[in-house]
Amino acid sequence: MTDRSNDVSAMLDEMAIRRLLDEYCLRLEINQFEDWLDLFTHDTVYDVFRQSLRGREEVAAMLSQAPHGIHLPGATRIELGTDTAQTVQSYLFLSASEDTWNAGWYQRTVVRTGEGWKIAHTRVKIGRLGNLAPEEKARMLAFPVQFA
Repeated sequence: MTDRSNDVSAMLDEMAIRRLLDEYCLRLEINQFEDWLDLFTHDTVYDVFRQSLRGREEVAAMLSQAPHGIHLPGATRIELGTDTAQTVQSYLFLSASEDTWNAGWYQRTVVRTGEGWKIAHTRVKIGRLGNLAPEEKARMLAFPVQFA
């Protein structure tokens, strides 16, 4: 990757990429699934649960069946190139409908397109899986939450 640490345009690119990664979680949680798919390139690759999904249609088919819940993104590293970036972001997912959670890392390649930065490749690396009683979910979030 090219060193762009003193480049103002690099700072703007990094801000745009961070916004893209934030939208990844938020759009899933507030039921904007079609808008969520717009965050990806048309030929995106999404590796999760030992599957390699290719294209928005395959990603949509698999993830539309995934449990709803809350994604808590964590620390993010962005290695910025000119028109591509490599990102690593930790996360915690708490399922709203099941007593399950998982935590791990999203490893992504994002690319600059005519429509802004898009996710070209995602690799979900799950570090931990577990089961929680509903009251434990609220305790993990540190404030009262009602899971419907």
